[in-house]
Amino acid sequence: MRLLIADDEKEMLELLKLSLENKEWIIDTACDVEEAKSYLDAYHYQVFLVDRTFHGKDRVQELIIYAKTKNNTLGILVLSALGSIDEKVQGLEYGADDYVEKPFDIKELRARLVALSRRFSPTIKIFRGIEIDPHNKTIRKEKSEILLSANEHKLFFYLLERASVASRDEIMDALYNNPQNITPNAIDELVGRLRRKLDPAIIKTVKTRGYVIEL
Repeated sequence: MRLLIADDEKEMLELLKLSLENKEWIIDTACDVEEAKSYLDAYHYQVFLVDRTFHGKDRVQELIIYAKTKNNTLGILVLSALGSIDEKVQGLEYGADDYVEKPFDIKELRARLVALSRRFSPTIKIFRGIEIDPHNKTIRKEKSEILLSANEHKLFFYLLERASVASRDEIMDALYNNPQNITPNAIDELVGRLRRKLDPAIIKTVKTRGYVIEL
C-alpha cells in the first residue's frame, strides 16, 4: 500500500511516519498543500491521510477535491484537532471517507487506514474458492453470485473492511438503526448463517471479544 500523509506540523509527520511505517506500506509525507498536490500528481496512492488546516487555513476541501480528481478510488482520512460533530460532518460532506480527531490512538488510526485500503482496493480476494470483490461488494463461487440477505451482506463487508476484532455491540451499532432493540444472540445467529452460506472458517470468533475476518 502507498500512503500519503499531509500535515503542516513536521513533528506530527515524523511521528506518524515512524509509527505507521512497516514493510508493507510505502509512506510519503508533505508539509504543505502544494507539496501534497505534487505527490498526488506523481504517484498512485491507496490512502491519503490529511490534516484540515495548513498554516491556520482550512484547506482540506481543496485537497480532497484535488485528490479525488486525480484518483477516484483513493481513500481519504481526515486527521484533525477540529473534532466537533459539526466539523466531522463537514469533513465527510467535503468527500472524506473517514475522520479521526486529534489526539488519537495510533492503533485505531492504523486499523482505520487498513480498513480504507481494503475498502478502496480493487483487488479480488480468494478464500477457499470464494471470490470476494471488495470494491463492488460482491461474493461469487464457481462464477455464480452468492445471494445474501441485506444484513448478512452488511455484516460481511463491515467485518471485511474493518482491520480489527468487532464486538457484538459494535456490530449492532453498525448494522441497525435501533441497536438497543437487538440482542447479542441475533448477531451470533447472523454470523452462523454467513458461515453456512460461505465457509465455516471465513469468520473467526475471538473469545470474549467478538468476530473478525482475516483473509
